[in-house]
Amino acid sequence: MALSDQYATLAQYKAVAGHTGTGDDAVIDRDLKTVSRWLEQKTGRFFSKDTVDATRLYIPQSKGDTLWVDDLSATPTSIKIDENDNGLFAEAALAATDYELRPLNALVQPEQEAYTQIVLTPWGTKGNWPRGLRVQVVGKFGWPAMPNLILTACIEFTRLLRLETPRSTTRITELEGTIAMSRPAQAMLDQLVNRYSRAAPFG
Repeated sequence: MALSDQYATLAQYKAVAGHTGTGDDAVIDRDLKTVSRWLEQKTGRFFSKDTVDATRLYIPQSKGDTLWVDDLSATPTSIKIDENDNGLFAEAALAATDYELRPLNALVQPEQEAYTQIVLTPWGTKGNWPRGLRVQVVGKFGWPAMPNLILTACIEFTRLLRLETPRSTTRITELEGTIAMSRPAQAMLDQLVNRYSRAAPFG
């Protein structure tokens, strides 16, 4: 699943909503994408992942051992510090012993989660992230596997947006307003925000 994909497929939505025709497929697909981007805004992260390596840059704002990064779905291919401060990143990549990814057991839980921190190890060669120097991280960003709650929320909030669920109200067609009118929908939103919102800003 690429980063721009919706979190529920057209087929999954139609199976739940009971659609058998194809006349609304393009509109439903657009609504699924709209709700997927809305879920990202609510949680501050995305739940698909890169299919190939991407490069992202970070600038540590304080001198410490922890760098908060965008969600990583796997161990990065390389991490480099622009120690010459010239934007070239010709320096050697950090060794595997120089850092740990946290949460430590992110990929071995019943529901996998992303790595959000790169922590320099006491036994490595770096000690602290240099304040104000760029850090280049190359790897696959995103969520390791689609959480069931996000899949369900994408379908149910799309049904709300399209007024195709008993939780909907014909008085308000905007998603935010419809959720505000529906206690079950608000409870689902609160649950996913509490579970999946980022705990800290980026480094």
